[in-house]
Amino acid sequence: MSLIKNSIYNIAGFAVPTVIAIPALGLLARQIGTEFFGIFTLAFALIGYASIFDAGVTRAVIREISINRDNYEEQQKVISTASIVVILLGTIAALLIITFASELVTLLKVTESLASQVILSFKILATIIPFFLLNQVWLASLEGLEKFANINIQRIISSSALAVLPPLACMFHPNIVFAILGLVVGRVLSLIITLILCKKIIFDSGIKLSLSTLKRLLSFGGWLTLSNIISPLMVYFDRFIISNMMGASKIAFYSAPAEGVARLINIPYALARALFPKLSYCSSHQERRVLERHSYFLVTITCLPLVIGGTLLSHFVMTVWMGEEYGGEAADILKILLIGFFFNALAQIPYSLLQAQGKSKITALVHMYEIIPYIAMLFFFTHNFGIRGTAIAWSIRTGADLLLLYFISRRK
Repeated sequence: MSLIKNSIYNIAGFAVPTVIAIPALGLLARQIGTEFFGIFTLAFALIGYASIFDAGVTRAVIREISINRDNYEEQQKVISTASIVVILLGTIAALLIITFASELVTLLKVTESLASQVILSFKILATIIPFFLLNQVWLASLEGLEKFANINIQRIISSSALAVLPPLACMFHPNIVFAILGLVVGRVLSLIITLILCKKIIFDSGIKLSLSTLKRLLSFGGWLTLSNIISPLMVYFDRFIISNMMGASKIAFYSAPAEGVARLINIPYALARALFPKLSYCSSHQERRVLERHSYFLVTITCLPLVIGGTLLSHFVMTVWMGEEYGGEAADILKILLIGFFFNALAQIPYSLLQAQGKSKITALVHMYEIIPYIAMLFFFTHNFGIRGTAIAWSIRTGADLLLLYFISRRK
């Protein structure tokens, strides 16, 4: 029952902000126009990709806290060590983005008259990467102890702020810089809320680097770093390909339905996040198999109706949400991406099962073997079929990912 209860907490933590975010994104798209909106979604991708700089530490923290849930002294070592590591790595990431912001904007083929604003936006965005990574580590301590009620109080407040603040800021001046400033304020607010929820263990931990703890974190997280480099590429690279091949003005017609699907993916993520610490802690093979079966059932009955409904109503959804100009090509893309969404949803279960057993090397190798064929598919399908082809390539990749992870998890 606790798996279902924790999943419900997680779904609530994602659902409430999503209900707020969907109309907020629609409003923002109308405020700043299609090209700026496309760039804004790339900014989200940039922050997501910054997770590579945590060296897999966040996921390792969840596992370590779960294993040591009865050893508070070891938990303190984990939190203090992980916090120091991600602050250092996050600072390096921020400096890299600030240094190469101009080159990034050139690569994205942003309209020349808008380029200076986009460069400034990326530099502003880079400053919050250390705070973003630190926030993830502190939340991981709650996740390892399965305190999902606390986590989702934080998530509801902070994610709602992240959705509302960009369009609110654009009421003063509707451009990409103000939208990004709203995002930055939301991220800082998120960190403050997490600090309040985790203040006891954060202050008890202090600033101490434990070499033995660091070795364990990096031993598990090292292979996750490879996954964290490749996985965001497979999630977000499609948008960068579109911008590079077709210009930044086309991104919005792909990224709008992609953002909608990304919000839906939070549903199976909610189950996977409840499943991971439970699988990490349990030692019985029989118990793992029962948890796995329950998880496949829960994902299917939750996600399949969304896929069917979204496919049938795609034109209506995109038009009402984003405006008339999104009712054609963008609606077709939504249908294609929903198929990939269902594959991706099911894949969260074997992925969690393998990582809970410490087999992060296997999931990293799966992603490594997928990346080159996927990039080749992206170029081929986008070149020949436009942004519909990009969506087809993404859905094929998620289907292949599901099959590989499922059969490997069966063997293991």
